[in-house]
Amino acid sequence: MRNIFKYFYYMYYRPKIFFPRKSYSMYGEDIIIDKFFKKKQNGFYIDIGCYHPIDGNNTYLLYKKGWNGINIDINQLSVDLFKIARKDDLNINTAISNTSKKVKLYYRKKINMLNTIDRKFAKLNFKKGFKTKTINSNSINSILEKTKYKNKKIDFLNLDIEGNELKALLSLNFKKYKPRLICIEIHNLKSTKDTIDYYKHNPVYKFLKKKGYRLFWNNGFSFIFKISKVIH
Repeated sequence: MRNIFKYFYYMYYRPKIFFPRKSYSMYGEDIIIDKFFKKKQNGFYIDIGCYHPIDGNNTYLLYKKGWNGINIDINQLSVDLFKIARKDDLNINTAISNTSKKVKLYYRKKINMLNTIDRKFAKLNFKKGFKTKTINSNSINSILEKTKYKNKKIDFLNLDIEGNELKALLSLNFKKYKPRLICIEIHNLKSTKDTIDYYKHNPVYKFLKKKGYRLFWNNGFSFIFKISKVIH
């Protein structure tokens, strides 16, 4: 009974979700994504740093219309919530990086948007300090190879892993999986004097551009890229 109340609290009460919404994303990303894929049925997504199955989620609208995929998070509580709300998805508790090994998790609470395996990001955002523990890290490729999706192209890739996005991208075989659309966070971690197009100097932007993607939409630190040419 205690677990039922705990999950209800984190699933609905804490995020104040009691009725259906038009958008569940932070900046309305899901509306843009849903419109891009409006004619696509039974699509495949990977949501890395998924956090919550409904609140602030970029794939929930896709799930509601019949899509399925893989949700990954470093918070075990987040994954437990996904196992309840997204039973048709594969939900995995692990960190994502370009190598498979043990890494340190820097966190303040059991479920938090800013929990990370990037120490610099943690020191910048957890001013009052943080806790640490050791968790497993895996590449996107290694996870895909163990699932029924191992030979399936990715329709939508969502990446929100607090400073470790580039290493995650490096862990994916773009030639094989070819994500059509990618939503990713790019933070301005330098001085406030940086121009509005600071993201163009970010390694994530440069990497995706080199892979054949162009910026499709952005708001705040959330950026959506779509494939524009053949990936090499």
